Amino acid sequence: MLQIWLVVIVVAVIVEIITQVQLVTIWAALGGIAALICDVCSVDYRIQIVVFFAVTFISLALTRPLVKKLTKKIRNTPTNADMNIGKTGLVTKIVDESTGVFRVKVAGADWSAVTEASDIPSVGSSVKVERIEGVKLVVSKV
Repeated sequence: MLQIWLVVIVVAVIVEIITQVQLVTIWAALGGIAALICDVCSVDYRIQIVVFFAVTFISLALTRPLVKKLTKKIRNTPTNADMNIGKTGLVTKIVDESTGVFRVKVAGADWSAVTEASDIPSVGSSVKVERIEGVKLVVSKV
């Protein structure tokens, strides 16, 4: 069973690293460590399995609310690009009328932009940044 618990721990840690701070499998790694300790102490494999699940679920229940709260703060951190929301920009170029893509200059930076309105603003007109979707600004006419 020693090798099985080592595999469980290693796989859980690798999945945790891949998910990048999502804290998905760290509890399984803790359960695996507890079961590994039981195995080293020559505890029956059925008890090892019970210990694995018990430690996994207890650690999950005790820490998940705190971890969820902390990771929510990390995910909602605004970027520098978010500072452009609400600002006014100037349409500098129509890139593709059929798809409604054009270029806008906002705070000295050139952006690709689209509008939810059916008509594309003309070159030289002012637009307001409503939100950012990927690398494009979604704007409305001023």
